[in-house]
Amino acid sequence: MNSKSRLLHIFGPLICAFVLLELVLLYPWTTDIKSEQLLYKASVSCSKNIFKGQEIKQAAFSKEYVPFYGSSELLRMDCCHPSVLAYKYKRDYKPFLLGGPGSQSLTQFFNMQETVQQLQNKKAVYIISSQWFTKQGQNPNAFGLYFSQLQLVNWLLSAKDSIATRYVARRLLSMPKVAINSNVITNYALMMIASGKKLTPEQLLWFRIRRRMLLNEDNFFTSMFCDDNVDHIKKVSEKLPDKYDLNKLHEVATLEGKLNTNNNSFGIANQFYTKRLNNANLQRLKGAQKTFNYTKSPEYSDLQLVLSEFAKEHVNVLFVIPPVNKKWSDYTGLSSKMYQKTVAKIKQQLISQGFYNIADLSRDGGKPYFMEDTIHLGWNGWLEVDKYVRPLMKQCNIPISYNLKNYYFSKTWANKVNIKHTTKQLTPKKQAQLHIKQALDNAKVRGNVLVIKNNKPFLNYQNSYADYDMKKETLPNSSYLINSTQKVMTAVMLMKQVEKGRLSLSDKLSKFYPQVPSADKISISQLLSMTSGLATRPRAILGTSTFKSNQAGIRYDIKKNIIFSPKLYNKRYYDSFNYVLISGILEKITHKTYEQLFTATYIKPLALKHTAFAWSKPAKMLEIGAVNSYQSLDNVSNPLVKVNIDINQLHGLVGAGNIYMSNADLYKTIRYILQGKIISNQSIKELFNKVNNKNDGSNYMGGFYNFVSFKSCNGYGYGFSNFVRISKDGSNAIIVQTNMPIKRFFALRATMNKLILGLSN
Repeated sequence: MNSKSRLLHIFGPLICAFVLLELVLLYPWTTDIKSEQLLYKASVSCSKNIFKGQEIKQAAFSKEYVPFYGSSELLRMDCCHPSVLAYKYKRDYKPFLLGGPGSQSLTQFFNMQETVQQLQNKKAVYIISSQWFTKQGQNPNAFGLYFSQLQLVNWLLSAKDSIATRYVARRLLSMPKVAINSNVITNYALMMIASGKKLTPEQLLWFRIRRRMLLNEDNFFTSMFCDDNVDHIKKVSEKLPDKYDLNKLHEVATLEGKLNTNNNSFGIANQFYTKRLNNANLQRLKGAQKTFNYTKSPEYSDLQLVLSEFAKEHVNVLFVIPPVNKKWSDYTGLSSKMYQKTVAKIKQQLISQGFYNIADLSRDGGKPYFMEDTIHLGWNGWLEVDKYVRPLMKQCNIPISYNLKNYYFSKTWANKVNIKHTTKQLTPKKQAQLHIKQALDNAKVRGNVLVIKNNKPFLNYQNSYADYDMKKETLPNSSYLINSTQKVMTAVMLMKQVEKGRLSLSDKLSKFYPQVPSADKISISQLLSMTSGLATRPRAILGTSTFKSNQAGIRYDIKKNIIFSPKLYNKRYYDSFNYVLISGILEKITHKTYEQLFTATYIKPLALKHTAFAWSKPAKMLEIGAVNSYQSLDNVSNPLVKVNIDINQLHGLVGAGNIYMSNADLYKTIRYILQGKIISNQSIKELFNKVNNKNDGSNYMGGFYNFVSFKSCNGYGYGFSNFVRISKDGSNAIIVQTNMPIKRFFALRATMNKLILGLSN
């Protein structure tokens, strides 16, 4: 065998193995890493490879998992830890813990690069430790522990020139090469981005190939080395009461804290104290932190990177600022004045850019068993955090907008000491109000908004014009055409007659209007649920062209405008004529006009001061604060044009959409209905009996879409839009009325559903 053959014999298998490995890593493999068991195990592992990985986090964030970003406090898994509380009380979210010793804002920024899409319009919790804000900032060695090439390549491929992008590139270039495992290609790309240049097509191709390989590595290896804390979570959860009771939880927390901190006078966990704070260390550490200063640090600029990412993805984020153990800080000489200046600076950076949701616990370090050791939250501390986490998780996921300022990337800010903290932190109530208002602002709502929580006004504002041309603004009691929301009131008036024995829901329509096609097949109940098979002819307008009477309009509709479709029979098909017929039936069995019945049922008994029929005299419409409505027209100089309403057409919608009401009157009326003050609770149950959480209209009955935990109705027409969401007992409600164009009506309907769920929890 010659030397060439010998070399081939020796190195040939190695070369083949290397080529095969490259092919394996380049092929787009997928593995089943998304099992619930694995996701939960990963969520509480706090493992570095999970932190660096991508696939597991993406799978988790696409489900019910919420990222909890922080550092080593996340490892303090006592019985009141967020993951334990979520497990014990079967909450509809699960914390995904991302952090460990030495993980700070720069680390978390790169961590987020792997879950950009999954973070969009979602929630997050971010724990900011003031101890991060040292002169050095992020420790390079610690950064290297959590940094991955996949994070870097993801960022390089999505990087667009900006002050933030250039800052990131310069920040990485300042790190030791060993910390970021850099090479010539990566370094050159970072230098280009730092100078504001775009990567070349060849560079982008290289990094795409590189990402494919890294993704396969992540797929194969991430879950292989994952610490298992699941059994620990389950075990410590057994110490908690079976039902969530904050007072009992504090009792458990205090008892656990007392049992676990009884070998020292600092309130520090026994194990930590024994291992880390022996007598020699205690003497050395006495007064050792007198000169510590967290007010000057590059960490402020790194924090701004995180804020820019949250803003970019419109994340609804809660920031937690923990305290330090007061007994310990007194012993080490850490300046409380300096510490509070640091907190003020952090809050200034947050609040001035619209990050209002802050749990500032920085003054609570002296409370019993609030801290587990010198700087990490413990038993009662975690319970305090939970007071902020629970309301956040009950909010609906909506895009949150922020107002970023590049000033916070500057060295001037990083080194600024004298902070004029003029912006006040919002209370939890104000934060919740802002959340609702921002959701409606995102939908371009212009009108009147009323939010009721626990039977009390929670938010009440208006942002439209009663007369756009005259720039006359709407008032709190401005009245709008409520359109189809009126159907609820009509249905209740009918049910009141059922209670009096004048008809039954099983009665056939032929008993009252035999001339309606297939009237002998249609029940009153089918009119209420819009499953009658009746439909208005295309382009037909209900009622007579000139109003004569309600009954004359109905007779005309039966003759000219209405058809019966066998295909629609017993299927839900929305048509207002069903409720026009109900109004006519009411007139026939009571021998009173619909207007008289409505006035006697609602306006007079409830003293409704801002309610009237659309055809009321001008003086009456002025008295109730009726507003004009507007529509957008193309190719006109004025973007909004007043809608001219034909009152004859509104007469044709008797009982189905011809009442003007203010938000207050509307809420008062529907609340009285749901609280059994107009018809009995049994009648309410019978009337609104189609209950489910489907969005296919199958839960429509009696004018409401009857969801499991709330009721919904909407109105649309003549330039007005109306949305009502109210809890089953009427104690919580959101009412929105607009007189300006709504471009995404159905999207706003969905947003309203989310808002009432958050309000009711």
